[in-house]
Amino acid sequence: MQKNSESLSQKEHTLIPDSTFPINIFHLHKEFYQIIPPHWHDHFEWLAITKGSFRVQVEARFEDVREGDAIFVNARQVHSAFPIEENSELYAVVFNEALLRNSSLDSTEIKYIKPLLGHEALLPPFYRAEQSGASPIHAAIVKTVEDFREKRFGYELLIKSALFAALGHAFQYELVSITDAKTKHQAAIQPLLVHLSQHFCDPISIEKAAQMICVSPNYFCALFKKATGKTLLEYVNLLRVHEAEQLLRTRLYSIEQVALKVGYTNTTYFGRVFKKYKNQTAREYLNSL
Repeated sequence: MQKNSESLSQKEHTLIPDSTFPINIFHLHKEFYQIIPPHWHDHFEWLAITKGSFRVQVEARFEDVREGDAIFVNARQVHSAFPIEENSELYAVVFNEALLRNSSLDSTEIKYIKPLLGHEALLPPFYRAEQSGASPIHAAIVKTVEDFREKRFGYELLIKSALFAALGHAFQYELVSITDAKTKHQAAIQPLLVHLSQHFCDPISIEKAAQMICVSPNYFCALFKKATGKTLLEYVNLLRVHEAEQLLRTRLYSIEQVALKVGYTNTTYFGRVFKKYKNQTAREYLNSL
C-alpha cells in the first residue's frame, strides 16, 4: 500500500509476503496513514469501514461510506480512499485470485470466479450497512482480519471460507451482468479510465481520448457520458479535485502549488472548479482541516 499522498494514480505492486497464500491486510488509522491514493492492481480487494467515514472512489464513482459499510474492488479497477472524519479507520483486504481458484475448474470457479475475473460478471462496489444483505459481507471481512492477525493453526482455511462467504453474499446482494448496457459502456472505456487515473494532470482532448478506445469523437462523447454520467472534462476535473483535497490535507503545499500539481496553470480557474465540486473554496477547505 502506498504511503506517498503525492503519488499520482498508478499500478500498485501491493506487498503480499507469502506467494503460497497471497493475501495481505492494511489498517488505516490515525497512528498509521489514512490515505489510499488513486491506484489499481491485479488483485481483488475488500474494504471494511470500522470507524468514522471515508470518501471512496471505485472507477468513476465517488461515495461517502461509514462504519459498517463494505466496498468491493475488482482486479484492475481504479480506486482510492481518504477520511472525512477524524480518527476514522478501515481495513483493506487485498488478495490474489489464486486464493479462490483451483486446477480442477469446479462449478464454483466456472460459474462465479472466472466471470468475475473476466469482468463478464460485475458486482456492485458499495454495500451499505443499512441495506439488507450487507452486514454478512462486513462481518466476513472483519472475521478475515481477525484470523489473519491471530494466525492460529487452520487460519488459512478460515480466511478462504470468509472470503468465499463475502463473495457469495455479494453475488446474492446484486449481480450486475456484463450484458447490461451501462456495464458494456464501462468495459469499453476501461483502458481510458486507467490512463486518466495515471495522467489526469495532463491535458487530453476528446479526439485523443476517442482514439485511445478506437471510436469516433462524436460516439465517444455519448459513450463516456453513458458510462460515467459525466463529460470527459467533468471526470478529469473530479479526479483533479479529489487529488487536490488529499494534497491540501497534508498541509505541505500552498493552494497555488496544489493547483499546479493537479494540472491547473491558472489558480483562479482551479478555485472556480474546486468550489463547484466541493461547495467551498480551496482556502475554506484548508481552514476547515
